[in-house]
Amino acid sequence: MKKIVFTLLLLVFVFSCQKEGIQNEEELATERINTEITPKDFSASNDNYSPREIMEINLRWAAYIAGSVLRNSPDAQNQVAILLQNGNTVINLNQLLENDTAFANKFRELTEQYFLVGYPNHDKTRPNPPPQGAPINLPNIFIDYILQDNCIELYFPKSMSYTGAYNITSTGHPMNATDDSNDGIIRYYSPLMVNVNGTFIYSTTHEVTVNDAYIQNNDNIIIARPYRSVFTEVGGPNCFYPQYDDIESFIDFLGY
Repeated sequence: MKKIVFTLLLLVFVFSCQKEGIQNEEELATERINTEITPKDFSASNDNYSPREIMEINLRWAAYIAGSVLRNSPDAQNQVAILLQNGNTVINLNQLLENDTAFANKFRELTEQYFLVGYPNHDKTRPNPPPQGAPINLPNIFIDYILQDNCIELYFPKSMSYTGAYNITSTGHPMNATDDSNDGIIRYYSPLMVNVNGTFIYSTTHEVTVNDAYIQNNDNIIIARPYRSVFTEVGGPNCFYPQYDDIESFIDFLGY
């Protein structure tokens, strides 16, 4: 009888430890998710950011939304695959967004959802909110900024592969000539699921640091950056970027 009681007590102890361990793991995961959520705050104005900071934030958003597009749209994947043929690793945004294509339509759709309603809600980690414009006009202002007001390209250091449980990482140029890394966001193939008070929270995105070592050890990386152009159409953007003369070449950042 004593052996039975001892065995039962041992089982209760083990079960309690396992339950406590699971709860601790859930609490840690929940804390990690909550600290990674970027508040949906559009109260910031241009006066609070330098032009370089505005550029970097928008670059990170351009790469981030592009990664979301390539997660959600097989047609957009095919479009990008065609443009990345023969060893090409760079695509100008106007090649992707100016026409009525699968990539362009999905990019604009996701831009409105991210900026206006916060969807998709499982992307808990996001770049800082774009600082320019009121919420209702923000999607159009953002598109004009990256497409009409500036010359922006997407750099795919190791092209793109959509086989298996693939991840996608996005970041932007840090807009200085000294940094050799920048904060990025990895988009996992499957979301992390955490039970919080009976409610499941999903998160497919988390912060990472993108540097040379990261690129060497990971695939599917998207880096948004400006590019200089000596040709300026009438009414088009000035892509000489004389205000960034301290940055000799934008392609030097994480060139692979």
